[in-house]
Amino acid sequence: MSIEGLIAAAVIVFALLLYVAYPFARREHRADADRLRANRQRDRLLMVYERVLTNIRDIDEDHRTGKMQPDDYDLEREPWVQRGIQVLRALDTLDAEHLLTSADDDASIDRAIDDRIEAAIAARRGANG
Repeated sequence: MSIEGLIAAAVIVFALLLYVAYPFARREHRADADRLRANRQRDRLLMVYERVLTNIRDIDEDHRTGKMQPDDYDLEREPWVQRGIQVLRALDTLDAEHLLTSADDDASIDRAIDDRIEAAIAARRGANG
């Protein structure tokens, strides 16, 4: 076999290998993007959870110091507790297959979080009363 024939065969084999390997590389890239999106949404959920905990601590402190009446305390605290529960549930179910949204910007993620929490709270209120 001539040198030109060997080079042509090597080029064809290399092109064939690239053609076969491309779908695997592309699928892995998509999985990485989904993992990054899930991590970003997890970070936003953790921020919301920290905000919920801060608000509950503030309400508890106001009640403990006498700045808030017991009736107001119950009315103020319960919605924050429910938000915290829903955020924890969202954190438990969040993975690459169960993204809150396909968007990458923080505003869209925050809207998706709020929508999911409000829907869960409305469903719970509907079931209880």
